Amino acid sequence: MKGIFQTILTLLISVVYAGYFSFFLLFYPYDFFADNLKIPQNIKFEKPINLNENLSSELKIPNINTPTFLLYDGFQPGIYQYEIFINKIEKGTAYLKVYEITKNEKLSEKDIEEKSKINIYNPTNKLMKFKLKDDFTVYEGDWNQFYGSRIEVWFKPENKSEKERKLFSKNYIIQGWQR
Repeated sequence: MKGIFQTILTLLISVVYAGYFSFFLLFYPYDFFADNLKIPQNIKFEKPINLNENLSSELKIPNINTPTFLLYDGFQPGIYQYEIFINKIEKGTAYLKVYEITKNEKLSEKDIEEKSKINIYNPTNKLMKFKLKDDFTVYEGDWNQFYGSRIEVWFKPENKSEKERKLFSKNYIIQGWQR
């Protein structure tokens, strides 16, 4: 009887400690994703335009005269916005795919694809700007852990018989959002 009681007590204590340790790790504030990532020197990278630095001064946005997209830092590190400059495109939805560049690992896949959607349509040859109304978050990594990424803008036509296609791709140095 004593042996059974001791075994049950040992199991109960083990479960309590395992639960406490699991709960602690769940809220541990450090993300190890970017710890060993190096920014390749042989690849050209851009940095997101920092909206926070430009609040007091005039925002320095490059002169856009060809189809492209721009990435902006959001109100916290790891949170981003973007806008597309495009001409002559049918009705549809643009969205982003983001990859860590050295491992080609897709980042925050479902969240970014859903939160980065922009409805676009431009039947003219005149360049038009389409801006994301909200923002999207890259969860991998922490603040001030910069790493290389490839950001692709994809387009899904409203006409279901047409295939999705990649519109643009650029390399950016980004960081993750600290949870």
